[in-house]
Amino acid sequence: MGKNHTNNQRSRRLRSAARAPEPFSLPDAERKPERAEEAFPMESPIQSPITSAIKAKVLIVHHAPLVRSGLAGLIDASDRFTVCAQTGDAPRAREMFVEYQPHLVLLGLTLHRGNGIELIKDFERLNNTVRTLVLSAREDPLSIQRAFRAGAHGYLGIEDDASEVLKALDWISAGYLYASTAVTQRLLESLASNEIEPARSEVKPLSDRELQVFSLIGRGFGASRLASELHLSVKTIETYQAHIKEKLGLRSAAELNDKAARWTLHSMRRNRQLKKLLETPGGRAVSI
Repeated sequence: MGKNHTNNQRSRRLRSAARAPEPFSLPDAERKPERAEEAFPMESPIQSPITSAIKAKVLIVHHAPLVRSGLAGLIDASDRFTVCAQTGDAPRAREMFVEYQPHLVLLGLTLHRGNGIELIKDFERLNNTVRTLVLSAREDPLSIQRAFRAGAHGYLGIEDDASEVLKALDWISAGYLYASTAVTQRLLESLASNEIEPARSEVKPLSDRELQVFSLIGRGFGASRLASELHLSVKTIETYQAHIKEKLGLRSAAELNDKAARWTLHSMRRNRQLKKLLETPGGRAVSI
C-alpha cells in the first residue's frame, strides 16, 4: 500500500506541473533583441513604391541585342528588379507593354520600325504610372530635352557606368527624375552658354520622327538607306522628306541635304565644345 501511495503522489505532482502557468515573459516591446538587425533596423534612403517581396518588372527596348543581353543580366542579378520581356522592335514593344504590364521601361531612342521618343509618348498614354528610363548614345541637349518632354523619367548615356542603371531605376521607381552626372552637366553647360535654344528653334516645326529623318539625312543617308535603317518603305521616307521641306521652307532635295548637313555639323561642333567644357575645369564656351 505504501508503494501505491507513493505512485499516487507522483502522479498528482505531474498533473500539477502540466497545469502550472507558463514562465513569465517580457512584452515584445521590452524583449531584448536577439539579432543586431532587430535592434537597429536599416532602411534604404530611397523608398520604392513597390514594397512587397515581388520584384519590379522591367521591359527592355533597345535595338542592339548585345546591349539588351547585358542589361538583362545586370537587372536580373539585382534583388529589386526583374526583366519581364525585351525587344528591339517598336511595334512589338507596344504589344509587350500591354501584355506584360511592366512597372518600368528601359529603352533606347533608335529602334527598329520606330523611335524611342514616340514610344515614350505611347507608353505614357497607355499607362502613365509606368516609369521610363532612356539609355542612348545620343547625348546632345536636344535629344535629352525631347525625351523628358515626351514623358521620360530618367536619362543615361551609353558610356555611363553599369551601376548607374540600377541607381537610376531605384530613383525613378521612387518617383524622382534622374539624369546621370554626364547628362546633367551637358544640359547645364548648354543652358549656361545658350546652346539649346538656337538648335531647338531651328528645327522646332519638325516632329520627333521628322527630326530623326532630318538628322540622318545630315549624316549622308539617302532614301534607300534611311528606309533600311528605320525599317520603313522608301515611299514613307519620301513623304517625311516632303513634310520636312515644307516645314523648313526648302524648295528642293539639294536644299534639304545642304540644310541637314549644316545643322548636323553645327550640332557635332557644339557637342565637341560641350565635351571640352566638361573636361576642362573653369572652361568657357567660344562662339562657332
